[in-house]
Amino acid sequence: MNEIDEEKILARLYLNLKGAKKKQDNWVDIAQDCKQLKDYYGSAEKVAEKIDVSYELIRALLKLPTLPEEVKELIKDEKILFDVAQRIARINGKARQVEAAKAVVGLSAHDARDIIQYAKKYPTESLDDFKKRVTEGKNRIEKVHLAIIPLKEKIYSLLKTEGQKRKISPEKLILLIIDEWIKTSEQEIIK
Repeated sequence: MNEIDEEKILARLYLNLKGAKKKQDNWVDIAQDCKQLKDYYGSAEKVAEKIDVSYELIRALLKLPTLPEEVKELIKDEKILFDVAQRIARINGKARQVEAAKAVVGLSAHDARDIIQYAKKYPTESLDDFKKRVTEGKNRIEKVHLAIIPLKEKIYSLLKTEGQKRKISPEKLILLIIDEWIKTSEQEIIK
């Protein structure tokens, strides 16, 4: 690499890692630039020093070029974020890395992290089944309305006594009474 290439790469890395709030290039290209500079300078520490970023960031970036092409494409298309990509790079085996990358597309960072940890811990287990367990029920949103009901002491005492007989709280007894009333009302509507 000649001096002009070095200056261009340093400028691009500085712009992407230090300058603009929104990076100009994708993480795979940024990582490739880091790799070229590491090869040129001889160490990741020198690259970090030249750009004035942490060694840990450079070390994480240097893992991306080792990923399979399929995974790199997902990173370039921004279907996988940098944090998730560097975690995928820690998984043993290219096929498992591809499987994990496909499994985490579109998931939150937290869910992706759970799936990646599972992929590392259980290298022969299906990620599809685990993904279903992680994401199941998260897409279902149920509205709950809160009703504050003023109760006279006599009514509350009756509810409390009945609740004790059934071994439930007065609040749960109220919900049970409402559920029973709704079922009865629905049956009358059907008739």
